[in-house]
Amino acid sequence: MVSGGLMLHTPKSAILSLVPGRCVVAAVTMLLALLAGRQAAADPIDILFVGNSYTHGRYPPALNYNAGAASNPSNTVVHDLLCPGTGTTCTSGVEDVAPVTPTTSNTPGGTLANQLNYLSSTPSAQYTEVGPFGGVAGIFLQLTEEAGLNYNVSLIAVSSATLTGYANNTGSELGDLALIENSKYSQVVLQDQSFQPLPPTITVNGNSVATRGNPTSFQSGVTKLVNDIDAADVLGHTPDAAITLYETAPLAAYGYTSSNPNATIFGSSTVASQGGNTAYAPYVGDANPISAMASDLHNAYLAAASAYNTANPTKSHVSVALAGDAWVSAIDKGIAEQNPFLVNEPAGQIDLWDSNPLLACCETPIGYHPSVYGDYLDAVTLFDQITGLNAATIDAEFDPSNPSYGNSASVALGISAPIANELAVAAEQTLQDGGPVPAPEPASLVLLASGLLGLGLTRRRRAR
Repeated sequence: MVSGGLMLHTPKSAILSLVPGRCVVAAVTMLLALLAGRQAAADPIDILFVGNSYTHGRYPPALNYNAGAASNPSNTVVHDLLCPGTGTTCTSGVEDVAPVTPTTSNTPGGTLANQLNYLSSTPSAQYTEVGPFGGVAGIFLQLTEEAGLNYNVSLIAVSSATLTGYANNTGSELGDLALIENSKYSQVVLQDQSFQPLPPTITVNGNSVATRGNPTSFQSGVTKLVNDIDAADVLGHTPDAAITLYETAPLAAYGYTSSNPNATIFGSSTVASQGGNTAYAPYVGDANPISAMASDLHNAYLAAASAYNTANPTKSHVSVALAGDAWVSAIDKGIAEQNPFLVNEPAGQIDLWDSNPLLACCETPIGYHPSVYGDYLDAVTLFDQITGLNAATIDAEFDPSNPSYGNSASVALGISAPIANELAVAAEQTLQDGGPVPAPEPASLVLLASGLLGLGLTRRRRAR
């Protein structure tokens, strides 16, 4: 719960134990409303999201959701710091580009294969990411507003960026470090390139396979950025910012091949386009490639946080939002597909990855970036980790009879209320367990139904 801008660690179950009889629900409701109102009236919590396309969302409607330019005066939008200007207009920089959206009707070729070849040879016809960006940060902002919290959200997200690139102030990240080194932010979210934290090599079916991972660079990028943020806080005479590492999801394109003509794995970041280099799909052949990659990411992110906290016990505390693990939970629980390239997918399951080859073309394949479902799952995991609250209890997101439901993130992204709620529950359960939640045995379903009620009322608070 939140009071006066400070995080309180009293579980809702503890409050319930203090209130007798039939007054429990009314008393809890009044207290939570009071605390939310006090936080909303306080100064906003300034938070900065730093990442790449896994933070800005890459595709509409997530890409520009709740987005605003850097100088937009409203706290109801994400302030895209790489999009100068006001309102919702991007006036300069890489995000100020002409919108191009390839479709089957405007892309020559006749067949999908020919259309992909046309896009590959015609850069001007390829999909463009038009700013300002909102993405996962925009969904997070919406959830905080619905929860009665007061956040001022800013974003720095350069496609394909690495934390090392930001820390060294080089390449496409040049000029962004000064924006990150700002003492106004009391919370900072850091997200690295999807494969950067992986071990350099893995073993699949007894064979050693390269991954393009560089955990040393990942660790050094985290360390340098957090140290730079701490140094800015010292100069600004502000408390050290709380740092959250955003663990990205495993890549379906890294674990599966495709024989589906409508879901071809096409692009420059593929094994075929790289002369058969298996580092561009290193987990293919593993018995459970999604879980295997997620486990490697889990270990890398937790190791980076632990290493920093151990070496710097008096500086910013670094925690991890297990978003990638939440994807495995959603898959294991039967909410989402495990292999999105099958011709016949299990009925009723959602695809957490992008699935439009024309939009994905021509660098990364489909099964690489999140779909709206993946973005939503990432955002609710971040919300739960950062705020200490449970997104699954936000009525406006999941109850169509709620007057605010029409303005919810789930509606804006086109996600049904039941699916959105299932994703939020999967995220919370993942954080509770510290990793992926396996599917329940059939005999446990009744216990699960009663357990979900308890999960909505109480949660174990994680160390900050």
